[in-house]
Amino acid sequence: MKTGIITGCSRGIGFATVDLLTDNNIKVIGTSTSGSCSISKPNFECYSLNLAESKSIEKFINIIDNRKIDFLINNAGILLEKWNESAINLEYLRQTFDVNLFGTIELTEKLIPNFNKNGQIINITSDWGSFSEKNFDEFQPHYKMSKSALNMYTKLLAKRLEKQNVIVSSLDPGWTQTDMGGSDATREPKEVANDIMNLLNKSPESGNFWHQGNIRKW
Repeated sequence: MKTGIITGCSRGIGFATVDLLTDNNIKVIGTSTSGSCSISKPNFECYSLNLAESKSIEKFINIIDNRKIDFLINNAGILLEKWNESAINLEYLRQTFDVNLFGTIELTEKLIPNFNKNGQIINITSDWGSFSEKNFDEFQPHYKMSKSALNMYTKLLAKRLEKQNVIVSSLDPGWTQTDMGGSDATREPKEVANDIMNLLNKSPESGNFWHQGNIRKW
């Protein structure tokens, strides 16, 4: 049975992905800020993790200890600004980077020794974090910058982990019906969960940016 970690599993894409993977005989270790998730299955466990705090990350790493994992899905993220705001707020910028980038990187780096051969790391980023976004505008600057930086981490880490046979990918879920995306979004979380499971099953070439099963431009 494969075993992996999914951050931000209490709702949205993370919740749907845990639900799907555990239904397909995969063991999932989930995280949420509160440490709770309404999913109750024998092959699922959930722990508290605040990516903005190194002490919280270290506590979670101690729980994992030397357990081997086959995948890590870095799904947890925050968007603090209103959708129509474009001005830089340095406090928002710091808070956003603490979770979406710095905490995600710290967690990932500390988990690298736990990976089995042919493991996978999937960073959930966004079209908003791309330089090829068709409808680019000046809004949501803190979120966009954090996801762009996370995309670069994907490319750098993919190169670094080639000899360890760990595949690293970014995944653009598209506009999804979550607390962040809103109810008018065109995709449901379970659709993205299927994209994630398909990517885990196909062992793709490392260092690419995926959207709905296809490689997309950065």
